[in-house]
Amino acid sequence: MSFDIAFWRYNDTLKHDHAEVFASLDSGSKVEGLALLDIDAMLARLAELLSAWERINERTWEKPGQYLQAGISPQHLSINMSFGVARPVLLKITTPMRRFGCGLWNPQLNLRLAGYDEAGAKGEK
Repeated sequence: MSFDIAFWRYNDTLKHDHAEVFASLDSGSKVEGLALLDIDAMLARLAELLSAWERINERTWEKPGQYLQAGISPQHLSINMSFGVARPVLLKITTPMRRFGCGLWNPQLNLRLAGYDEAGAKGEK
């Protein structure tokens, strides 16, 4: 069993069908109204946050019985992790990733939290 989250940033308003945006990004489609992200910096920050984990390749980390894998496109970063690590890892990585201006999408809850300074986020800090 696994747990997924994703990060992207809107250029305009937050009034989008987030589930539809995620499905499009997940299928590899470009989505109008989204920013291009500094994916290299985001992956580097993720690597720092997971420094206690064994890095298998550029986008995969493991601990005994646990894994985390990042999916990327120019417009988003998605993370798939073993269910048992979801809460501790979420607490560790969500704020740093949101500081890239990206909102957090949780498809399990059908919930998205705006990113810091994301367009339409009303100056959230």
